[in-house]
Amino acid sequence: MATNIVATILVASLIMMISSVIATIVVMPFKGSLIRLRANYNPRAVGFDGSDNTVGPRLTSLFGTMQRTYRLEGWYGLYKGSFAMLAFTMAVSVLAVIFVGASAVRGPKGTYTVPKNGGVGMAIFSLVLIILTLPMTIIINRSIITPYRLPLNLRESLRILLSSHERSSPMALYLTPGLLAVVALKSVATAIVAGSLRLLLIGNETKIEQISVWGLIFFVFFQMLSVAWLCPLEVVMTKLSVQPNLGSEISVEDPEGDVPEGLRFAGQGEDVVGLRPTTDPYMGLVDAVRKIMEEEGWQALYRGWIWTMLGAVFAAH
Repeated sequence: MATNIVATILVASLIMMISSVIATIVVMPFKGSLIRLRANYNPRAVGFDGSDNTVGPRLTSLFGTMQRTYRLEGWYGLYKGSFAMLAFTMAVSVLAVIFVGASAVRGPKGTYTVPKNGGVGMAIFSLVLIILTLPMTIIINRSIITPYRLPLNLRESLRILLSSHERSSPMALYLTPGLLAVVALKSVATAIVAGSLRLLLIGNETKIEQISVWGLIFFVFFQMLSVAWLCPLEVVMTKLSVQPNLGSEISVEDPEGDVPEGLRFAGQGEDVVGLRPTTDPYMGLVDAVRKIMEEEGWQALYRGWIWTMLGAVFAAH
């Protein structure tokens, strides 16, 4: 019995790891472009003729960002962050099999159900997922937007991606101003609010003929409207995740001044995105929203909104 369980876990883990590799190959150029689009710092300025202008790269769409990335950094740029993303998805997949999938038992008519003690595994999995997600989001997003070609050496790569304060105290990643609050709000909005509404309107029915048509229509409409608050949260989360936590350090100009020598830039003499100076960092969720609206306009909070809406609608099935 124990041997069969171990074998099942190993096979399921292998299948999910292969699926993670394929998914990363397909999704990474799109995810990377969306992260760049939202992380880009594009403050407004006044031109000599009094007209409104902007400073830095002007990115307005996902595919436009993808084209700029390919033009400046080639295929390497489109797949920056792939190793970090792959490591994260594989870890989550294996943990899901161990804590959730392995607790399922075969029921009547060949169906699988989670026994009462399976809830313990689900709780452990959820806790581990929360612990992993926040620092990995930071590492993945910074891997995508860094102007450097990251070395294969993990230690050297982390030296580029993280500030000296974050490297000496990894807990600082969880204390990045406002980031934990944004992650919590998004979790509440998607898991609790949307999840509860889905349960109320659709229930646990799995067969389409048993689902209330009006309930499904109303829930899909709600998911479409949810872009109004989900997209700003995702934009703010992206901008906060690429902002280094310097702790008591004083940033004079370059937060990456201690990166190893001999690094090569990934671009052709020009960065794909512009980043906000670390001399005046976002101090939290509210401060980030205020500064984004003042400096870049409220429209910046809705970069990539169509992709947020599509994701929410497809999650309504």
